[in-house]
Amino acid sequence: MPRTIARALMLVSLALFALVAGCQTEAQKHLYKADEMFENKQYEEAKKELEESIKLDPNLLDAQKSLAHLSEFLGDQAAAAKAYQTASMLDPTDQKLMAKARYYKALSLLEEQADTALGDIEAGKTEEGIRSLKEVLRTTKTKATREKAVTSLKKAASMLTSKGDQLMKGKKPADALADYEQSAQAYLLVAQASGGQLDPAAEPVLRSLSEAAKDAGDPEAPFRVLNDILTVDPNNTAANMELAKIYLFRKPPDYITAADLQERAGAADEEIKKLRDLAKRQR
Repeated sequence: MPRTIARALMLVSLALFALVAGCQTEAQKHLYKADEMFENKQYEEAKKELEESIKLDPNLLDAQKSLAHLSEFLGDQAAAAKAYQTASMLDPTDQKLMAKARYYKALSLLEEQADTALGDIEAGKTEEGIRSLKEVLRTTKTKATREKAVTSLKKAASMLTSKGDQLMKGKKPADALADYEQSAQAYLLVAQASGGQLDPAAEPVLRSLSEAAKDAGDPEAPFRVLNDILTVDPNNTAANMELAKIYLFRKPPDYITAADLQERAGAADEEIKKLRDLAKRQR
């Protein structure tokens, strides 16, 4: 990335070389100064010079392009987006500029969608919010946009978990159950997008989900989401152990399946043997 910016600013330098003798505008002087600062690795100072150049002459294409490249390098997404957008309007024939402008516009729209979805979740429209975030994740085309979608899903999961915890403290397990389940769904989407393993932060959520389901008188409620998680992350300890509990709650208990799940979760040998012995007596 530094080489790309250096080349962009070098072209500006060559273009300005003939002007150094005294025919530069004030905006061009700041642009030339930015090039010197960049060569000295004074990146923030170079950015300020470019901003001053644009303030004096917003239509100076080379300043807009250099600011776009430098802002991108420094991780200032908002400044990069604005500069790329302006530069692409000043030179609509430059396909690379147009592509960058479209890319940053897509990022901006994604952030707006994600923020709206998080707002829905905070307002109690949980399923709608998670559905929106799932759609955002599905439509992402680049690594950067996918990472932003994943970050939003993690925020949503944390938010829902906190709501579930508050509801459990308020003795409302049925309502907490719904929030914990949506939190687990969010973590599942993250796992699917990130290579298959469930975030360790999800494990206490799965335990809270089972506890809320039991207190709400519906111990079977987490069955589907736990199975979905194990489809993505078969050896997940918490999902295997919590699913085993569901099989043990059943009438009659399914000791064989519970033993298999606990074995996959790494439970103690004596616990697994106890379940298998109970299964033999059940026959």
